[in-house]
Amino acid sequence: MLENIDYKKIFTYFEEISNVPRGSRHNEKISAYLVDFAKKRGLEYRADEAYNVVIKKTACGGGTSTEPVMLQGHMDMVCVSADGRHDFLKEGLPLRIDGDYIYSEGTTLGGDDGIALAYMLAVLDSKEYTHPPLEAVFTTDEEVGMDGAAALDTSDLKAGMLINIDNEEEGVLLVSCAGGATVDIEFTGSRIERKGSWFEVSVSGLAGGHSGTEIHRHPLNASILLGRLLARAYTRYPFYLGSFEGGDKDNVITNAASAHICCAGDADGLNRCLSDLADELMAELASHEPALSIGAAGPEEIEKSCFDRAFTEAVLAFLNLTITGVQVMSGDVPGMVESSLNMGVARTDVSGIKFGFSVRSQKKGYRQYMIDKLTMLASRVAGDGVCQTVKIRGEYPAWDYRKDSRLRDLMVQEFYSCFGREPRVEGIHAGLECGILSEKMPGLDIVSVGPEIEGIHTVNERLCISSARNNFDYILRVLEKLA
Repeated sequence: MLENIDYKKIFTYFEEISNVPRGSRHNEKISAYLVDFAKKRGLEYRADEAYNVVIKKTACGGGTSTEPVMLQGHMDMVCVSADGRHDFLKEGLPLRIDGDYIYSEGTTLGGDDGIALAYMLAVLDSKEYTHPPLEAVFTTDEEVGMDGAAALDTSDLKAGMLINIDNEEEGVLLVSCAGGATVDIEFTGSRIERKGSWFEVSVSGLAGGHSGTEIHRHPLNASILLGRLLARAYTRYPFYLGSFEGGDKDNVITNAASAHICCAGDADGLNRCLSDLADELMAELASHEPALSIGAAGPEEIEKSCFDRAFTEAVLAFLNLTITGVQVMSGDVPGMVESSLNMGVARTDVSGIKFGFSVRSQKKGYRQYMIDKLTMLASRVAGDGVCQTVKIRGEYPAWDYRKDSRLRDLMVQEFYSCFGREPRVEGIHAGLECGILSEKMPGLDIVSVGPEIEGIHTVNERLCISSARNNFDYILRVLEKLA
């Protein structure tokens, strides 16, 4: 399919790996493909129980450097099908070409991070390019927690520099990333059957977005906003909380939330109060969130289960006192968020309500500070008759900005030579495998690059052909300078 646009075999290999199932948690086949690739070419390799593959190649082209350089990318992809019928466990991807773009008909393309694999295989396969000794590291399950990088044994890796190929924006050199963790806070309390006037109060239409890359652009959180409205209404017309729902992923800014409440007294007064507060908030936030909608349905005279007064007050206090959004901006990389947190999950079950937070920071100490604040707050607002638990999971380290970086300086210089313009040197307020690798290999000099890819993780994902060609030549030029 791609033979007519092939360039230095990168699209040959991109098509080959696109024919191998490689969804997250299912890395067996692509790992075996990489092992077979190494065996056929007599290259040194190893694979581990997590299906990571490391392939090593000696220097080529007459360079004098004996220090290896690491190339790294992840082999798994996010699997999304437009109609839900594509079998990602058995079927390859239906690649198509549209002008200067490659896409997969009806599914995600897996350019993130398939193009990294294609680049590395093309370099490993060739005897024409000048480069230093190479350590090509292919990791698994990056998209579902970076489990492969976490399991990788680096004891035999000697590289002092790493070119990570997991960036989807041409012209951007990433030089740092945030570390993070997920914090689950659960309040449990007593429920009773109560007959009364029930309302459903909802917030919708917020922009939402990724809590790493868009937390500074779209800070409003639907769960927090709904908590604000309910707390004000409660001071005038007390009610019992039946349920509270908002979001299902901790790393996504919640764009809609709803709550069911049972009025303890004047239902007409509560109804008017909710309407007035909704109008007030929508007027206040119209310029920030033009699609915002706040409404209350009811009352409905029914008997349903709800939480008691102590639990209701504890949850409302937590929603109004919790920290969320950007906390600190970076002092090293202008315009980059250094520390933030996002309450992306609010979920009710029979015993209580669970809140899920994504906590991110470039600084390990500040990340722990935010976790400590959440823990202390949960403890303080719980009060009598309300239990609370805090669980920390999925921790991953930051990749700190390096003030002195030979690799960064070289890649900035060569980018200008290749493209005639200066690259943007940035950090990203999200997790990358670079953080795990830098922790495992202290002193590792790292830069993350890649060609232009649009719509990653969606069925609209497209890889720019000309960008893929140009960035491959750029990486080859950097490797030549390091040889």
